[in-house]
Amino acid sequence: MHDDREIHAFIARWGGGVSHGGNERANLQLFLTEFCTLLDLPRPDPARTDNSQNAYVFERSVTEHKADGSTTPRALDLYQRGCFVLEGKDTGKPTGSDVWDAAMVKAHKQAEHYVKA
Repeated sequence: MHDDREIHAFIARWGGGVSHGGNERANLQLFLTEFCTLLDLPRPDPARTDNSQNAYVFERSVTEHKADGSTTPRALDLYQRGCFVLEGKDTGKPTGSDVWDAAMVKAHKQAEHYVKA
C-alpha cells in the first residue's frame, strides 16, 4: 500500500482534472495508469491487432451497429473483459454542476452503447 505522501502527490498532480486545460484524450491514459499504480492494481496491457486478445486495454475497438444497417468504429477508453468499461470525461466544471452532471449521463449512455456493440 502506498503512503500518504504518494496519495497526496497524486491528488496534487491530478486534482485539477484530467485535461488540466489541455487534452483529455492525451492525459486520460496516463492518469489511469498512475491511478492503477497507486492502487497496486495491474496496468492495462498493450493492445493487439487481434481484438479477441484485448482483454484489458486502452482504446479497445468496437463496432457500433446502427438501426439503418450502417456501422461506425468506436473505442472504449478502458476495457477489462468481464469486469468493466470506462468512458472518461473531463468537463473542467465542478463535480455536481449541471454541466458535469450532463457530461456524466452522456458518458454513461455512450459506454452502454459501446458495451452493446
